[in-house]
Amino acid sequence: MEFVLGGVSSMCAVLFTNPFDVLKTRQQLEGELIAKENLRQRAYKGLRQSLLTVVRTDGLRGLQKGLPAALLYQFSMNSVRLGTYQTAENLGWTRSTTRPALTPLLTFFWGGCSGLASAFASCPFYVVKTQLQAVTSGSYTARYQHHHRGTAAAFVSIYRQSGVRGLFRGCTATIARLAVGGSAQMSSFSACKEFFLQYDTFRQSIVLTALASSTVAGFFTSVLMSPCDVVTTRMTNQAVSATGKGLLYGNIFDCFVKVYRTEGLHGYYKGFVPMYLRVAPHTVLNLTFWEFFKGLYERYGRTNATA
Repeated sequence: MEFVLGGVSSMCAVLFTNPFDVLKTRQQLEGELIAKENLRQRAYKGLRQSLLTVVRTDGLRGLQKGLPAALLYQFSMNSVRLGTYQTAENLGWTRSTTRPALTPLLTFFWGGCSGLASAFASCPFYVVKTQLQAVTSGSYTARYQHHHRGTAAAFVSIYRQSGVRGLFRGCTATIARLAVGGSAQMSSFSACKEFFLQYDTFRQSIVLTALASSTVAGFFTSVLMSPCDVVTTRMTNQAVSATGKGLLYGNIFDCFVKVYRTEGLHGYYKGFVPMYLRVAPHTVLNLTFWEFFKGLYERYGRTNATA
């Protein structure tokens, strides 16, 4: 049940945050491996221009591109991530044996482990989601676009072209992304939650506690995860040879080096604003829904199970 609650809560959140994910993906792929001073035209410069570009070229529906794949990705990723972390917390593995308080190192460790496990479970869905979100009918400076007819067709097309390996394209970057993001998000969320629960106002409201804690967690997650997020997007969307080998990046280290050499540190934070506007509200909504559903389950589910 811990795994199901984590997955369902994230699916509820992504309904609201997917448009920012689309904007983030477009900004991260625009001007790929082109120095900033050599990039003459930018269709996705800034949040407002990016939003207008998507609406102008793809209509309002363009803001929800890749939504079915995003829902599958969020369920597979967060069911494993939140379920694993909650299980570790229930077993007392995030706390010291000498005192009941949370141990920052242990929460960081189990947050990373939960992110690592979720990366393997969700990688195929992330590949499909990214490739679908990157496609546009308008002017675009991405080096490559995968023109899939839909989510199911994308899975079939990728498998026929590259086999199972294609569905796990960029898996190492996905692992790094979710390990860093999971560690930052879960450790900061747990620490803030414990801090806020010292006060009566927060003890009386599950939702208020979750909102306050996840707002802080979203900030740390965005700052630490952005470089890995850019690299993951680039690796999963790159063109491949007939044998399924990436034509731009050989591996995660090659991608990090090439981005830095051509785009500098700025390249690692492309799409940061829409990423934060996605991650922070998504963290708030996801963890708030998670705490809410856990509260309902504790109140009604366990009671019915023991009745």
